Amino acid sequence: MESPVRREGPGIPSDPAHVDETGRRPIRVIGLLLILQAAGLAGVVAYEISQVDWWRLDPESPLGQVIWAATSLLFVPSAVLAFLAALGFLFLSRRGWILAALSQGASLAICLWLYSGPAPLYVYPVMVYCVLMVLYLNSHDVRVVFHSGREAARAPGDGAW
Repeated sequence: MESPVRREGPGIPSDPAHVDETGRRPIRVIGLLLILQAAGLAGVVAYEISQVDWWRLDPESPLGQVIWAATSLLFVPSAVLAFLAALGFLFLSRRGWILAALSQGASLAICLWLYSGPAPLYVYPVMVYCVLMVLYLNSHDVRVVFHSGREAARAPGDGAW
């Protein structure tokens, strides 16, 4: 019976709990970017809600502003997921990566839905930000930190790549 093979090398820690400072840098950057995204999405929601004059709503006037404010509320769960993912990244939890991916997917889905009609201007930067975050989440530096523990525990002939 052979012991599991440990793959060590530059950037691949033998124990994911003991990641050096250079390995944590991309994780901290993503955590800060996710906090920035959560604040930005909350700002979009606050801006859209503040544009509605709630005291002078006339039942016979067009409800376009109210509809935009209501659709901007769809970003609230994505902002909460981004904030929870940021906490997960800052504490090196694997759940943080999953929450970040879900947050980016939800934000992109909402932006694509808003893009189908007359899209507000904030849709474009949010879409670009989400795409860049997905690319950064799947970069080698980030994946090594979260997936090195599973790869280190695999035996050579268990079908691993």
